[in-house]
Amino acid sequence: MTLFDLAKKNIKHNFIHYFLYFASMIFSIMIYYTFVSLSKDPTVVARIDNDDNLSSIFNASSIILIMFVAIFILYSNHFFTRKRKKEIGIYSLLGLRKKEIGRMLFYENFLMGVVALVIGIGLGTLLSKLFVAILIQVMKLDAISNFVFSIDAVVNTVVIFIIITLITSITSYRIIYRTTLLELFHSESKREKTPKNNPFLAILALILILGGYFIALQPLITTNSIWGELKFGLGMAVIMTLVITGTVLLLNNFLPFLLNKIRKNKRIFYNGTNIISNSQLAFRIASNARTLSTIAVLTGMTLVAIGMVAGIYNNTGKSASLNNPATFEYHIVDEKSNKAALTLARNNTQSPITGHQETTISYVKATSDKEMPFAYESKNGFAVIGLTAYNKLLALEKQNSSKLAQLENNEAALISSDSASENEVLNQGFTLKNSTKQKVTITKIITDLPFNTIYHLIVVSDDVAKTLPSKNNITIQSIMMEQPRDALALSKQMSKVLPENAMFRSYPENYDALMRGNGVLLFIGMFIGMVFLAATGSIIYFKQLTEAYNDVATYDILKKIGLDRKEIRKTIAKQVLVTFLIPLILGIAHSSIALISLAHLLQMNIAFAAIISTGTFTLMFIAYYFITVNTYTNIVIGKKRNYG
Repeated sequence: MTLFDLAKKNIKHNFIHYFLYFASMIFSIMIYYTFVSLSKDPTVVARIDNDDNLSSIFNASSIILIMFVAIFILYSNHFFTRKRKKEIGIYSLLGLRKKEIGRMLFYENFLMGVVALVIGIGLGTLLSKLFVAILIQVMKLDAISNFVFSIDAVVNTVVIFIIITLITSITSYRIIYRTTLLELFHSESKREKTPKNNPFLAILALILILGGYFIALQPLITTNSIWGELKFGLGMAVIMTLVITGTVLLLNNFLPFLLNKIRKNKRIFYNGTNIISNSQLAFRIASNARTLSTIAVLTGMTLVAIGMVAGIYNNTGKSASLNNPATFEYHIVDEKSNKAALTLARNNTQSPITGHQETTISYVKATSDKEMPFAYESKNGFAVIGLTAYNKLLALEKQNSSKLAQLENNEAALISSDSASENEVLNQGFTLKNSTKQKVTITKIITDLPFNTIYHLIVVSDDVAKTLPSKNNITIQSIMMEQPRDALALSKQMSKVLPENAMFRSYPENYDALMRGNGVLLFIGMFIGMVFLAATGSIIYFKQLTEAYNDVATYDILKKIGLDRKEIRKTIAKQVLVTFLIPLILGIAHSSIALISLAHLLQMNIAFAAIISTGTFTLMFIAYYFITVNTYTNIVIGKKRNYG
C-alpha cells in the first residue's frame, strides 16, 4: 500500500474526524470564489470599470479576503494537526519516517483540497447570482443579473488555494519535525498553569477602558474638549491604545481576579456544578484570554466598520442634499444656454420643476487691523450676498432653519462648512472695499451652504449689498425639481446644452454616484464583515473542541462519581457561555462607544444600522454557542443513545 493509498483510506474511514477541517476549507473557498466571481460579473464590471475608486475598493477587498481566508485555513489546519498528534505518534512507532508521514499528510491535504475546491466553487457559483442581485439592489442599478460562470474566477481561486494548501502542508511538516515522539503521545495531557491573581492590573484594566470611553464621548473638535487638545488623529490613537491595552489586561487579570472572588464565595462556588465550571475556566484562562482579547478587539473594529458603512449608505440621500442644496446649479455664462437648460427643466414630465432662482454674488476685497481669515477669501475677494437674496434662496431650497432674521449694516454672517476656526473668525471685524468702505463684524456662523460651487459666503444687509461693486459679479442659477432622484436623464440633457465653464452641478448625478459607491462599500463591508464574524465564532468553536478532546478523561471521572448527562451538559454550558459571552459583550461595548462618537463627528444617524449589525452578530454567536455546547457534550460523554 502506497502513502497515497493510505491517505485515501484515512480520509474514507475517518471522515467524521476530518469533517471540521474539510468544512472550513469548503466555506473559505466558497466565500472567496463568490467574491471574485462578483468582480468578474459583466453587470458589475460595466458599472465599476468606469469608476477607478470602485475598482480599487474591489481589488483591496480581494486582498483582505485572501488574508482572512489564509489565516482561517491555517488556524483550522493547526487545530486539525494538533488533534491528530497521537495518530502521528502511532505511525512513527509503526516505522514510518517523519518524511513519509509528512508526504502522507500532504496527500490528505491535497485530496481534501481538490474535493473542497470542486464543492466550494459549485456552491459559490450557485450563490454568486444571489449576491450579484443583492449588489445590484444596494447600488440601485436598473439592471438584471444573469447566471454567469467565470473561468477567470475559477482559475484565480484554484491558484490561491493551491498556494494556501502548500503553506498548510509545510506548516504541518514543520510540526512533525519539531515534535518529539513523547510530545506526540502526551500533547493532550498538557495543562496550563492558573495565572497569578493581580488585583492592581485588574483595576487598571477597567480604568484604561473607561478612560478610552470617556475621551471618545467628549464633544468633538471644540477648543475646550479633550478632542480639541489632542486633534482627531492623535485622539483616535490614544483611545485605541487605552481600549486595546485595557481589554488585554482585563481578560488576563480581571477574569482570573473575578474567578478567584467566586471561588472564595462558598455559597456560589459550591452551588451545583459551579465548582467544576469555575475550575475548568481557571485551568485554561491564559490561552483563552489571549484568544478572546484578540477576538473582542477585532469584533469591535468589525462592528464599527459595518455600522459606519451601513450608516453612510442609509444617509446617502442626506449626503447628496448637503452636497447639492439645489437639484441643479450652474453659473450663467450666456443667456442662450441658460434658457435652453430652463426649457428642458420646465418641459420635463417625469419630475416637474418646482421653482428656480438667479442669485447674484459679488466678490469684494476687504482689509482688517487683525489677520484676515484668508481661508474664506478667493483671489477675487470674499463672496458676498444680500440678506433678502440669501433668505429667498433658502426658501426655494427648503432650508428654513438656516434663515437669518435681520442684519444691521455693521453686521455680517459667515456661511461655511468649515467651522474649525470658528472662534478665530467669530466677532472679527473688517472693512469692505465697497463704495462706502463699510465696516462689518461677523456675528454669526452657519455651516449649511446654499450653493455647491461656492464654499464660503458672507451675508450682509440689503443696504450694504446695494453698495457692492459689480466688477467681479457672477450669477448662479438654482433649479428645484419635485422628484430630484428621478431627474438623472434630465441632468444628462442639461449638461449637454451648458458650456463647460458653467460649473454645472447635479443632485441626481451626485446621488447616483454616491449610491453606487456607498452600495459597493455596504456590500463589501457586510460581506467581509459577516464572514469575519462567522470566522471568529469558528475559531472559538475549534478552540473549545480542542479542550473537549483534552477533557474526555476528566469527564469520564465525573461520570463515574455519579454526574448524569444533564448535569455534565449544564457544566459545559456554563463554561462555554463565559467563553462566548466575553468577546460578545466587549465587542459590542467597544463598537457602541466608537459608533456614538463617529455618529456625532459625521452628524448622521447610524443607530438603525448599528442595531442590525450588532443583532446579526449576536444571533450568529448564539447559534455557535449552542452548536459548541452540543458538540462538546457529545465529545466528552458520547451521543445520548450511548450514554449510561
